[in-house]
Amino acid sequence: MLGFPDLPLRMTAGVFHKVATGKYGERETVPLRVIARLPELIDEPMALFDSASVQGALVVLTSARVASGVVIAAVLSNARDANTTVNLVTSVYAKERIDWFAEQIRAGRLRYADEKKGSDILEVSGHALDCGAEPGNRNPSTRTVLRAEDLRNFRTAQRAVRLFSLVD
Repeated sequence: MLGFPDLPLRMTAGVFHKVATGKYGERETVPLRVIARLPELIDEPMALFDSASVQGALVVLTSARVASGVVIAAVLSNARDANTTVNLVTSVYAKERIDWFAEQIRAGRLRYADEKKGSDILEVSGHALDCGAEPGNRNPSTRTVLRAEDLRNFRTAQRAVRLFSLVD
């Protein structure tokens, strides 16, 4: 997954319960069909943002939609689950405020954008997508936003690494 170490993806039972019940009735529930597709949705995001509140976490803008908005997932990399290091899904819900995406871009948190998948959401930001996004750099004027072609190149490189590790 782009932006994440090559580790298993996990969600605790407590997080699953909150997602499936809409945080105990406070939010719209995320349907089980969407929850079941989370690994695929996270692996093929519309956009990735650095988390504003948790260092090392990313917010994944997925292509899934529910009545109240676009489904996003917060994922913490290198988390511990029992005795295993994993990428841990810490939250999943529909983002109702469309201006939130523009706020994240203006704040320099955008790391990846697939303009074809997310054109209706990400166009809200206007020319901000051209600002760039080098991971770890909060100054949007010097960042390079990764695009779908970068994701393809990343996956090709990952496959090559796996093939060579099998040969050794």
